[in-house]
Amino acid sequence: MKISRLHIDGFAVEDYQTITKEDIAGGDLLLKGGNRSGKTLTINALLYALYGPRATLGIQPGRTSTVEIQFDNGHQLHRGGGGRSYDDGTEEVEKEAAEDLLEELIGPEDITTLQFVHSETDKLPLSRLSKPQLIQSIRQIIGSNLQQELEDYRDERDSLEQEIEQVRRTELAPVQRELEEIDIGQVESRLEKIEKLQSLIDTGRIEIIRDRLLENEELNEELQDLYDRKRTIEQELRKKDRQLREARRYTQEVNDLILNAIEELSCPVCDQVVAESTANHRLDRGKCPHCGQDRSLDDLKTNLRSRVESADDTVNQLEAGIEELKEEQAEIENEIDSIQASIPDLSDLNDLTKFTLEDNNYDIEAVAERTKNELEQHRAEVDRLNTQKQSLEEERDEIQDSLDEMDESLEQVTERIDELERDSFEEIVMSFQEKWSENYEALAGELGLEVRVEEDGQILLPGNGGPRKYSELSTGESRLLNLAFAHTVASVARENENSDDSFEVVVLDEPFANLEDDQRDSAIDFIRDTDIQYIIASSNESLQRHFDPHQVEGLQTMTVQLTWDDLDE
Repeated sequence: MKISRLHIDGFAVEDYQTITKEDIAGGDLLLKGGNRSGKTLTINALLYALYGPRATLGIQPGRTSTVEIQFDNGHQLHRGGGGRSYDDGTEEVEKEAAEDLLEELIGPEDITTLQFVHSETDKLPLSRLSKPQLIQSIRQIIGSNLQQELEDYRDERDSLEQEIEQVRRTELAPVQRELEEIDIGQVESRLEKIEKLQSLIDTGRIEIIRDRLLENEELNEELQDLYDRKRTIEQELRKKDRQLREARRYTQEVNDLILNAIEELSCPVCDQVVAESTANHRLDRGKCPHCGQDRSLDDLKTNLRSRVESADDTVNQLEAGIEELKEEQAEIENEIDSIQASIPDLSDLNDLTKFTLEDNNYDIEAVAERTKNELEQHRAEVDRLNTQKQSLEEERDEIQDSLDEMDESLEQVTERIDELERDSFEEIVMSFQEKWSENYEALAGELGLEVRVEEDGQILLPGNGGPRKYSELSTGESRLLNLAFAHTVASVARENENSDDSFEVVVLDEPFANLEDDQRDSAIDFIRDTDIQYIIASSNESLQRHFDPHQVEGLQTMTVQLTWDDLDE
């Protein structure tokens, strides 16, 4: 599909001139203008028309922007005022339906936008792609049967990874946490003390202990103070242990803390969890990791960063405090043991026995009744916890077995993907590389060299000192290499009926900056000889002679109306 008619009005800024071009008819178009004439805005207007504000490069279109495109097949696209519509001649669809139909007919945004060559080096197609993304894009453009099989396996892999993460986070993790929270040891320790107290009651030893304590009031008070202090220390230790666990959470990275916070959250619509990689990617782009919407996370990250920075000091202080309390606890226990060892009849006394006697005013019958009830309760609680633990362990093992099976399937699918990627590299990537090299050599003149794409996505060109990476090329070379790449994307996609991309247009913004005259002439000759449609924005006056008069649209300089006096008022 090529562009036949174009109308742009009020794009991004108030003084953007209206462009109405009715006679493009699928041919090339030169947008000629100097500085502040809106060349780059016009290029972004085309991106905006196709894929909305998310596709523009550093431009915010605003709600006053209107762009209308008629394609050479008669289809019409309208976007502006917050709305969008697509008319294929038989039906007009709007909003999401328009987006879906446009992507189906034109191609996905991540591929079609590779045919837009920006004036800024860091926004060139090859600069925007990572090495893996380059390989993936080439595979997607070629669209062979082998690539389709590869995509099917990748979809299966993605589905398995999503299912594994869903099960791990929403099924296995909660069960593991429940198991960790079951503290049978603490209940059993309490039960042992109760059973010992019951033994003292059964043997009558409790009466001897009571009598000795009541006979020596000073000793009784001293022991009571020690046992009270011991209880207070134990409570403080439990509190500091909780604080220490909380503080240790903040020794992670800020992003990890946020990701942990949404660990179990799932979408209320599809009931799916957000994949960790997706959430991390959203965070890196300043979006909410859960819903993907633009959100300012600065305050949250600042608060978390402050806690992270102080976390090590907090952990050290808490650990030191816990160590001091344990030392004091050991001293008190030694003192209690020493006192009770000096009186043989008190050798069986412990904190539970002492507190139970104290709480029941040393009434043996009341102590016996209370001990009987607590003994029944704690034995039942131990049985309940053991049953619960066994049930959770069985549930955990079943979930883990299921995860193991899915992991095994994932491993098999991943191996098949690796095998297909190796087998398909020559068929798919090498065929694209060959066409890319031909185009680069044809349009770049003396600069044109054979392009090599490595399996990891590294781009190499020959050099006197050995292969040169993309990052080592001159500005002129990188610009021409990107132009050749964009042309190859458009031409290969057009030739391949299986390709997702059917946009037969390459859009260039100041493509010939930093080029010698002969290099520029070689490139423009290549462009004019091809049947791919080119839309070029340039301030170079000499380009006009290569185009028919109706293929040139002059852009007027947008004047600055205000002066410093106006701004200072």
